[in-house]
Amino acid sequence: MKYWFTVHRYTDNRDGLEKQVPLLNIHEPEKYGWFFLNEIANLSYTPGYLKEIVSKLEALLNGETTFYEGFGFEVYMIECNQEIAKVINIFDNDKVEAEIPTREIYELMRDWKDYLESYARDF
Repeated sequence: MKYWFTVHRYTDNRDGLEKQVPLLNIHEPEKYGWFFLNEIANLSYTPGYLKEIVSKLEALLNGETTFYEGFGFEVYMIECNQEIAKVINIFDNDKVEAEIPTREIYELMRDWKDYLESYARDF
């Protein structure tokens, strides 16, 4: 999975102030389900939950557990075993939208968490 982080700078039309927001970008995000990018990006609003996700994925990959019931923000639940993470659309009869190696999901979540923490320190 290819991804990168940017900062979007804009002028707020309501007050005319310059503002910025960190963004997550994923190459070909539709491969993972139409709402996958939004689902992961929106975790930026809940930094404690994002830390918890990374911690649980680390425990899974370290063999401390064999299954993580999953995480999500609105539309999808990402359910993980030690090998595969399933992106499940909970609003479409639990349809599996994508299967992604758990290690890739972990790396994405860890890097997103680290980027957001760095952004918060620097901002």
